[in-house]
Amino acid sequence: MQPYRRSHEEPPEYGPVYLAIERALWAFGPALIFLMLLNFPVTHAVRQEAEAAFAADVAAENLEYCAKWRMALGSAEHADCVRDLVAIRGRAERRVRDAATADLKE
Repeated sequence: MQPYRRSHEEPPEYGPVYLAIERALWAFGPALIFLMLLNFPVTHAVRQEAEAAFAADVAAENLEYCAKWRMALGSAEHADCVRDLVAIRGRAERRVRDAATADLKE
């Protein structure tokens, strides 16, 4: 003997628009993942190029600053100046990173 099923317990029948949207979403999901996987190497290469360009810009600024104070390129004073600038930038970046981390924790 089968138990009696009420009409509200039976699964509803879906219309053609709903089924079309569902098929489109099932096709779009894997396609999106595939495109993200294809894009990853390009994104990584662009990020590396940006980091290299930033490092080159910082090095040029350091050399320009020390040359501004008439320190001969290759001299001990010039090397000390560049080292000091690198240390100052490092401390400033650390402060910004620490402040951003503290803001995220709050």
